[in-house]
Amino acid sequence: MKEYEKEKENRIKKIRLDRFLSNAHVGSRTEVKMYIKDGRVKVNGETVYNPAFYVTEEDVITIDDVTVEAHRFVYIMLNKPAGFVSTTSENEPSVLNLIEHPYVNELHIAGRLDKDVEGLLILTNDGEFTHRLISPKKKVEKEYYIYPRKPVTITQEMEVMVERGLEVDGEKFLPGRIRQIDARTVSITIIEGKYHQIKKMCKKLGIEWGKIKRVRIGGLILDQTLKPGAWRELTKDEVKKVFE
Repeated sequence: MKEYEKEKENRIKKIRLDRFLSNAHVGSRTEVKMYIKDGRVKVNGETVYNPAFYVTEEDVITIDDVTVEAHRFVYIMLNKPAGFVSTTSENEPSVLNLIEHPYVNELHIAGRLDKDVEGLLILTNDGEFTHRLISPKKKVEKEYYIYPRKPVTITQEMEVMVERGLEVDGEKFLPGRIRQIDARTVSITIIEGKYHQIKKMCKKLGIEWGKIKRVRIGGLILDQTLKPGAWRELTKDEVKKVFE
């Protein structure tokens, strides 16, 4: 029993109080030290004046009697509008400029979209999640709706070409799927995300696209109630759906 308790204690990560608060975006390291020294911070109901006091996520930390949530991973679904880049560029409007969130400075894009491509974009501060999502080895599907400039009919030959893996100008793509939604909508599903891949595939297939929109990643479907430029955090179940 003692060994179990010791192992449990070792698993509980200890962190300095000032770092816990700054990680939780309560304020800068300097600011939270002032909060602590002013007696505004309590740990499990007891006022603590030492910034170097060690706490764990099991402790209840408050500032002015308001509970502080520990630093966490966040996963955001954005309905990306055209005209925004999936980078931190200062020369062009970035998708990050659309996000007002305490963790915005930590966020990165998990699977970028071209500037003129719309739809489902995930932003997170979880590097492992992103690695799993973008790795072709994990085979996470990304589905795009292509809206051609003129009606297109998907033939069996086109389906076979995509299923075998298209080769465009010497660049080989992994097998995917193409299907007809209606006369003016085509669906292409891939498990990788090479540079301009969907556009190159469309060119090879003779599809003159007018608009491209990503509608699904894994089992996660774009929330249709989100207007272009709108976002919300994913639920735990939705995060799991990405890998279903």
